[in-house]
Amino acid sequence: MKLSVWAKRQGICYKTAWRMWKEGRLPVPAEQLPTGTVIVHAEPSQPNGVALYARVSSSDQKADLDRQLARLTEFALKQTVADRQGRQGGRLRNERPSEGPDRAAP
Repeated sequence: MKLSVWAKRQGICYKTAWRMWKEGRLPVPAEQLPTGTVIVHAEPSQPNGVALYARVSSSDQKADLDRQLARLTEFALKQTVADRQGRQGGRLRNERPSEGPDRAAP
């Protein structure tokens, strides 16, 4: 794959990857074609699994949260689970900004 594609998959800037190539610090084998294109010989990464996330709006719904996570886990057992999270709560209704004449939506 091209150096630019490899850099994007690694989450780094192309210029950083180019500098690493020029300094010989690229952590994967690579070669430069006569046209100047740098080809990286990296194996495509396989996803490690899935992450599960469920959320309910209040602590009163803890049972709903557990039920959601159970259903997600049942599905994910056919996959590889990498992470599992559940959250309760959110902002109280009266904490939300109201839309009135003095608070018009942009």
